[in-house]
Amino acid sequence: MTKITYNIGDKGWKKHFPHFKKYIGQAVNETLKQMDIKIDEDIVVSIFLTSNNEIKKLNNQYRNKNKPTNVLSFPMQSTSDGIHLLGDIVLSNQTLLEESIEQKVKKYDHLCKMTIHGMLHLLGYDHNTEKQFKRMNKFENLIFDNIKHLS
Repeated sequence: MTKITYNIGDKGWKKHFPHFKKYIGQAVNETLKQMDIKIDEDIVVSIFLTSNNEIKKLNNQYRNKNKPTNVLSFPMQSTSDGIHLLGDIVLSNQTLLEESIEQKVKKYDHLCKMTIHGMLHLLGYDHNTEKQFKRMNKFENLIFDNIKHLS
């Protein structure tokens, strides 16, 4: 079983993304399904929904980039008492909204894509090289296409 915990650190989430749990849940579960993750324990993914100001602080602290970003991932891959803590995903509602407008995509589609992106990082994927980028992007699109068929 997969459990998603939410920590809402910015009231803009409830205003701009009132159905965030539905879409984040679909993205998390479809990522685990498509990536064929078989873990015997219950899986826990923690989602921190925040603002540009807070994600900027985290981005600076952990990545030495003093600017807001759309998503950050903190893999844990830790098992204890029958629970597998996959890790934490941090999302900024303001950046997601801005990017969805710039890219002319639906805001919930962008939320799903960035959640999938964060999940792939939790599962060990990265995009430091062109080869890694293409591989990760391929999985991201495959998973997102499956979610679009669910809606």
